[in-house]
Amino acid sequence: MSLRTIIFASCVLLGTAMVFGQEQTPTKEPTPAKTTLAGTWYAQFETPFGMQTYQLQFTPEGDAAAKATAHVEAEGEKRDVEFTEVKITDDTISFAEVRQFDQRELRIEYSGKLKGNDLVLSRMFGNRNGQEVVATRQVPKRQPTTEVAPLVEVKIDHLLKDAGKDFFLIGMAGDLPARYSAEELALAAEHFAAITPENCMKPERLHPQENQWQFERADALVEWARQNQMTIHGHTLVWHAQTPGWFFEGDDKEVIKQRMKEHIHTLVGRYKGQLQSWDVVNEAIDDRGGPQAAKTENLRNSKWLQALGPEFLTLAFQYAHEADPTAVLYYNDYNIESGSKHESSMVLLRRLLADGAPIHAVGIQGHWRSGSVPFKEIEKAITDYASLGLKVSITELDVTIRGASGGQFGGGFNRRGFRSATPPSLEDLKQQADDYAQLFAIFKKHQDVIERVTFWGLNDRRTWRWGQHPLLFDAGNHPKPAYVAIVDELENRDSSKATEPPQQIKIEDGGQGPFSAIATEDASLAGITIYRPQDLSPFGREAKLPILLWGNGACANTTEEHKNFLSEIASQGYIVLGIGPLDQLTDRNEASRQRTQAKQLLTALDWIIAENEKADSTYAGKINTTKVAAMGMSCGGLQAIEISSDPRITTTIVCNSGILANPSQIPAMPSLQKEDLKKFHRPVLYIMGGPSDIAYNNAMDDFARVDHVPIVMTNLDVGHGGTYRQPHGGEYSRVALAWLDWQLKGKQAASKMFLGEDSELKQHDRWSIEVKNFDSP
Repeated sequence: MSLRTIIFASCVLLGTAMVFGQEQTPTKEPTPAKTTLAGTWYAQFETPFGMQTYQLQFTPEGDAAAKATAHVEAEGEKRDVEFTEVKITDDTISFAEVRQFDQRELRIEYSGKLKGNDLVLSRMFGNRNGQEVVATRQVPKRQPTTEVAPLVEVKIDHLLKDAGKDFFLIGMAGDLPARYSAEELALAAEHFAAITPENCMKPERLHPQENQWQFERADALVEWARQNQMTIHGHTLVWHAQTPGWFFEGDDKEVIKQRMKEHIHTLVGRYKGQLQSWDVVNEAIDDRGGPQAAKTENLRNSKWLQALGPEFLTLAFQYAHEADPTAVLYYNDYNIESGSKHESSMVLLRRLLADGAPIHAVGIQGHWRSGSVPFKEIEKAITDYASLGLKVSITELDVTIRGASGGQFGGGFNRRGFRSATPPSLEDLKQQADDYAQLFAIFKKHQDVIERVTFWGLNDRRTWRWGQHPLLFDAGNHPKPAYVAIVDELENRDSSKATEPPQQIKIEDGGQGPFSAIATEDASLAGITIYRPQDLSPFGREAKLPILLWGNGACANTTEEHKNFLSEIASQGYIVLGIGPLDQLTDRNEASRQRTQAKQLLTALDWIIAENEKADSTYAGKINTTKVAAMGMSCGGLQAIEISSDPRITTTIVCNSGILANPSQIPAMPSLQKEDLKKFHRPVLYIMGGPSDIAYNNAMDDFARVDHVPIVMTNLDVGHGGTYRQPHGGEYSRVALAWLDWQLKGKQAASKMFLGEDSELKQHDRWSIEVKNFDSP
């Protein structure tokens, strides 16, 4: 099968609306039939490798069924086609073609409608975007093959792979060296340090039958990469697509499991020590699903899931690790940087880690559109995955200049979104360069997490998004402005490789406790202010810092209203992770209200647990990860309740808050119901502002309903605002610290604040207290 046929069958060739001039070249007309569509038509479909010319012959229904045939010519290819499912009317026609591609059948649908003397003809590749051309009765002129000059000349002074070598690997994807020109192979070797096989290591290509392996293309790629000193990343072991049906034949779960194991062991074992890393599982999360699905793994209903259940992911990682214990193992997916799919990915990854799966990294594919790249979501996803202790790679990067790309190609699917080979404008190229520069600024900022950035293709001809100009070289191998923009970003912004230390803010001289406290932040934990002792040297083997997770009133993205209170707690030997960036302490933006979510607290918890395990972390070995308090004020109190079901939570403290009788209509307010009180699984403390507190009745109702865990209700008649702004947090900090010392540090003396007829709060003339569900002494 020729290269042109392969490209056609794999849906890479998606073209443009082409109108051909009506040259009066005489052709032999067929005998007139009962429809004006009968006879010979000529159509040309543009591909990345030149024109395909179709000489079409339509025969309407007569004594036999309607027929449609074609003679196809392209560079290096000639073939004859007899189409199926032919339907012809006076002015419309439709027909189909089924082509065999490796072990797959690819269906191509054609439809046409007369428009004057011409036939507007479309072809569609399954559920992919397609092409529309104008077919005429005349033989079209042969198209010129001269190369189109680049729109703008770009001079390369420094190689991309060299600019990135101190930060992360920069690679490309392709099944090199087969069917690549000498010029293209030289381009790949010169500019990229890593390579990912685009198709040749997928199960369909490599293992079409149970006892048949086809290693030729994969072996050639590995050898070519070795000769050119390029790092290899394997793609992909377990995927719902391009996997032969024989894997799933029969109903015996153990047989299917064994097939997966033998496939992974054979493939990974063959290249053990030669490939640095593998995409073990690819695209397992479903695209569909809203807020409820975001709370689950939302796995795609693939044949792997049907056959083996969710365990198939854990098994795949185990088998890959057995075959090559040194390989870095990835979960790889698209659109996981934002929305409900990102939340589902976090749920899935936490489960895999809890199951002991040897997963080391996450691959964010990175198929984005110029002018609408979700930069904030990308950066947050990187830090979220890092908080789990995982590395991150951008595995299939491309930024299109134009054209619809649906489903896994980013954005909503548009069946009639035909692609265009029209050259981009200067404005297009500038916007693309700016987008790439901003992306690499983010990647460079998180160089401690990012392992590799791989472009999905070599040039704008060697790309599955052909016609959308997504890569760094055009179809003629000329560099585009984006190339230089990336190099400049990598080399110029931080040439010293030094990073500024995080800002440290002291509040009320560091508090009254034995450890002078600061408020600070960490670049790898976006949007969280950290309150902690400034000097961490006293903490380690003998004494560790318990964790307090804090959510703010009004769902605000700042701890400014509570800084005195939180700093005082930190000064007593705690680490506080409060929602909101550090700069909001001194330059509060009121627009930050109603902008936070409870899941940020769990992200912060994941992060500090991972940091505690990192040998080079500021917090290495200094955190007591088994003692965690969820705490918050007002909306933040509801956020604390929302995460209380997490088994890592040791105690919950609800301040000036309670579950509303009816879900709140306030944006970002957790939509909890009284049944959510069952989330409590450890002791609970309410610190309220008395009857004048707007949340008082809700909190008292909560207290009355909770009968399954120890719970304490305290009230100080100061209203909803509490005492957080008072020096060192006022009375609230005194009560909160006694509870934390009791619950997180095990200081039984601190329980006297709450328990017994002679408890300190019962004797206090301003505080009231109710206690229940504690064991009698």
